[in-house]
Amino acid sequence: MKTKIAGALANMALALASCLVGLLLCEAGLRLFHPKYKHLAEAAIIRGPNLVPVRLPNRLGVIRQPDTGARHALFHNNHGFRQHRNFSAADLESSVNIGFFGDSYTENVGMEAQFSFTEPLDYLLNVAGGKGVNVLNFGMFGYGTSQSLLRYETWDFRETLDHAFYVYYRNDLRDNLADGLFRLDDAGQLVRGDVTPSRFSLLSRLHLSYLLMDAGGRLVTHVGGTMVEAEWPLFEYRPAGGEYLNPEIPRSAFPLFRQLLRRWKEAAEGNGASFHLVQLPLETSDSAEVAAIAREEGVETLNLQDCFGKRDPAHLRTSWQSSPYRFKRDQHWNEAGNRLAAVCLHRFLEGRLGLPRLTEEQVDQALRLYYSAFEAPAAGGARGASPRIKTGGGGARGASPRMKRAQGDAIRRKYGAIDGTGAGRPSWTPSPDKLVVRSRFDVHLHDGWLAYFKEGCKPADFDAHFFLHLFPVDVQDLPPDRLKHGFDNWDFRRGANEEGCLIRRKLPDYAIELLRTGQFVEDGNGGYEVLWQGEHAF
Repeated sequence: MKTKIAGALANMALALASCLVGLLLCEAGLRLFHPKYKHLAEAAIIRGPNLVPVRLPNRLGVIRQPDTGARHALFHNNHGFRQHRNFSAADLESSVNIGFFGDSYTENVGMEAQFSFTEPLDYLLNVAGGKGVNVLNFGMFGYGTSQSLLRYETWDFRETLDHAFYVYYRNDLRDNLADGLFRLDDAGQLVRGDVTPSRFSLLSRLHLSYLLMDAGGRLVTHVGGTMVEAEWPLFEYRPAGGEYLNPEIPRSAFPLFRQLLRRWKEAAEGNGASFHLVQLPLETSDSAEVAAIAREEGVETLNLQDCFGKRDPAHLRTSWQSSPYRFKRDQHWNEAGNRLAAVCLHRFLEGRLGLPRLTEEQVDQALRLYYSAFEAPAAGGARGASPRIKTGGGGARGASPRMKRAQGDAIRRKYGAIDGTGAGRPSWTPSPDKLVVRSRFDVHLHDGWLAYFKEGCKPADFDAHFFLHLFPVDVQDLPPDRLKHGFDNWDFRRGANEEGCLIRRKLPDYAIELLRTGQFVEDGNGGYEVLWQGEHAF
């Protein structure tokens, strides 16, 4: 009998081991030969404050445009925003700041960042001059109202926001019930839900998890063949209780939405900001009720369906499935939809910000200049615009070709600083508050790295040697052969694998008191000539 039991246990152990080996081989095979789910499994996302998933800052990736399949950079800046630009504390404190919160319609990973509505909107609001305006993109795939609200409440610089916009989509109502972050008590008041991190959250890093979801029809949104509906990690939350979510929106979702909207409005106004709701340009069964709730709660609303209809009457007669403002292979709005949204939002905001009103011709002229800046590849710039964007030429009327080029270069530097060649090697965007040397190269400090960057560089700019002298706080940290000199000497050339207008070098771990850097050439007589240099004291 014991022998039979032992044999059965051995067979069971062998079967389990075989299954485990098989799963590991399947996982390895997916990663090596069919990395369809790489973007999902390796998403740079962590649990932020209050368990809300947030993007890691300063992360680069590559994704494809849904319709064309063209590759573009997927970059999140120093705050984890879906923007190429970084925002320093000084910049936020000295500008008018407008934040847009929402889900995938706000984050817009399917297009290059400079075509997401927040960037042309930022450009339009700054055309008239005056105090600078920053438009910030807080969007995140999978967010509902509750997660967007908590993202606002937990952002360190929320008191610098002057206007907070929540971009609503109908699945937010179901998401609010599903994530369990908030619930209503017996008196109908908003309270935090009993939510804990799931013990299964590590499964979100397995490609097999997404394969199973795909097979079960759970992954329904494609971006150039890559599934992105489950952008943030699977099984991130385990609500203590929940309501079955069928395709129809449960009635209990609306009272919860009302209370979340009320809390957000009170929080924003408490920080001296105005709070607004944006409804997308697609009519759904919940649109009227959501608009009524916002009106009853005193939340000013911009209905993009109405604005799109006024500017393009055919929009109201066309289903979203056939709309020219959405991707053909994806339900989200495309570059043309984002362009029109930027115009609508600009009209909504210019009076509230006290900006001079631009005529329709001036708005169209400004956008022609903006989009034409990205029509052709340029040093430090981004790939061409989508064919859906009709620029009609570019540049200010009457401006010289030289002025047009200068204007285009300035736009690319601000809104498209990443090299979007589609080759998967987008460059690093320097942080504006870490510039330590400005000369022939701008030298930046960034997270333990020293970066040399030259806008519009040429190959000849890298012919000369670079030198880097590091003076430590404690001279004993120097290598023995450098002690007599009192500083560490790093001479280097651009590496064979380094491309573009950027060179980076990792700084040593010891504390540095001063650095001096520049370029030199040998004069042929055993000496050298310094072409440029600068120094920075820590």
